[in-house]
Amino acid sequence: MASPPKRIPLLGGLSTARFLRDHWQKKPLLVRGAFPAFRDPLDPDELAGLSCEDGVESRIVREKGGAHPWEVTWGPQLEAGFAKLPKRGWTLLVQEVNRWVPEAALLLEPFAFLPNVRVDDVMTSFAAPGGSVGPHLDSYDVFLIQGRGKRRWMYHTRPTKDRRIEPDLELRILQTFEPEADEVLGPGDMLYLPPGFAHHGVAVTSCLTHSVGFRSPSAGEVWSSLAVAAARTAEGARLLADPPLAPASNPGAIPVALLERVRAMVRSLDTSDEAIDRWFASFATRLKPGHELEPRRKGAPEPKALPLLRKLERGATLARSEEARWAFLPHTNDALLLYVGGTEIVVPAEACALARALAAKRRHEGHELADLVKTPAARELLVHLVAMGALYTLP
Repeated sequence: MASPPKRIPLLGGLSTARFLRDHWQKKPLLVRGAFPAFRDPLDPDELAGLSCEDGVESRIVREKGGAHPWEVTWGPQLEAGFAKLPKRGWTLLVQEVNRWVPEAALLLEPFAFLPNVRVDDVMTSFAAPGGSVGPHLDSYDVFLIQGRGKRRWMYHTRPTKDRRIEPDLELRILQTFEPEADEVLGPGDMLYLPPGFAHHGVAVTSCLTHSVGFRSPSAGEVWSSLAVAAARTAEGARLLADPPLAPASNPGAIPVALLERVRAMVRSLDTSDEAIDRWFASFATRLKPGHELEPRRKGAPEPKALPLLRKLERGATLARSEEARWAFLPHTNDALLLYVGGTEIVVPAEACALARALAAKRRHEGHELADLVKTPAARELLVHLVAMGALYTLP
């Protein structure tokens, strides 16, 4: 079983506090040798095979030689199609590789200084020499970890002002792009780019690149989701009652008293700090489209605490499902609210240490949990999370 890359050399000598202060969402950072002796979690053939599977989001991009410039072929890919590709000028990109390849999920561990609710995915791309997806902007923070081979990155060191894109293309290619930095990355090098900084990567040799993305919601997403959540409450289902009405002189005029009732109704919905916090925790950890926790199969025996604990004592590893994000909030009486895939779980004080540990990282060796599962409440939580498909054991 692969070990996660170490955190210590991640930021090239910068502390995580200084990185967050000086670079996070402010300016790029290039780190040479961020991951010494870096090993790709999968090879190009395995990535190509993954892209052929149903349910895996992938695309092949060809700048030239296709039916039109910057042609995109969406997955699932056809195995025979790879043999027809040229030797140069194409890129295969596969989203959410962390869902399908356990070792790829470990690429997220060095970034545990960032909140779980900001994690998007690990996207892995293979590019033939000259392969590219064009100069573009991203709406998320990304750490570009170079695997095998070399890729040239040209990028802006300040937020991009000219955001005009080429018309009639499947990709959002910038019309103009004048790089302010130009670097070639080799295995283990890493480039951090905030959202809104234009960049253009071109493969120097055949290469793999792993993009660790962190996304935040837009104001529109926040408002629409909060409105839907409020509408589902008992108060949200209450009908608007008319105030005492006088005969209308013109039915097109909205009575002032009716508007006052509408304002009062909107303000009556629970938008207290606690309600918003709990909504956000559920919203930010919700399952993405196509994601699903896999509970125990119908007819399969319900997990029991004792056999599970014995398995961990014998050296099994407990792993989190990559289908869901994890987060928690403080609650009353020293309890906490654990959120897994949008589901809120009230955790009593006796099980809080276990809940915090499970939310902190993706894998735990069995012996690491020995002191955390001694109480009945902790064992009950552990069994519940396994039963709902949020946790599973590795041999």
